[in-house]
Amino acid sequence: MVASAYTDQRFRGYSLSDGRPVGILDLSYDARNGIYAAVSGSIVATRHEGLKGLGLSLNGGYATRLRPDLTLDLGIIHSRYSHYSGMAFGRSYSELYAGLAGKLVGTRFSISPNYIGPARWTLHGEINGHLDVTHELRLDASLGALVPLGNGVYQGGARAQWDARLGVVQRLGPVALHGAFTARGKAPDIYTGRGHGRTAVVLGISAAL
Repeated sequence: MVASAYTDQRFRGYSLSDGRPVGILDLSYDARNGIYAAVSGSIVATRHEGLKGLGLSLNGGYATRLRPDLTLDLGIIHSRYSHYSGMAFGRSYSELYAGLAGKLVGTRFSISPNYIGPARWTLHGEINGHLDVTHELRLDASLGALVPLGNGVYQGGARAQWDARLGVVQRLGPVALHGAFTARGKAPDIYTGRGHGRTAVVLGISAAL
């Protein structure tokens, strides 16, 4: 079980918390045969109504080592968000994903029939990596692209949109401090709602309970 707090909840460069601070509780289970499951719940500090429920995510999958330095990961995730998210439409989505993770670099492809927004099918591909600078300090980064599938399903005829993240994690005993810079492209927007800018710096803290 991990409890976290962040100044914003960003997903592929978009604010899922209406630009507001969030608290997140994650529960996960990993079986020896590679099957895993997780549930994540979040609350948001709203502007005028105090703390309110923000979202719930359910995730399940299977991971197996293809060789000592390469892991295959297959799974499904479903997330649902309240109107406090600031999104105008499409506050839930499901995705199937497949990925490969190496010692330092990995990749993942995700396909959704009902992605966030007044839309349907999308494909997201990303490359991610991490570097352990010391035992307590880690750098991580990702670069991805979200591609609408089909014609005329997004507001403004949105095209493929890139997203990027550069982060750092500093461990202090049982506590971890997080910092990240996130960004998304300037293509006609796939998302609906305020979004709160295409770039952001997010700070956070987490601890295993």
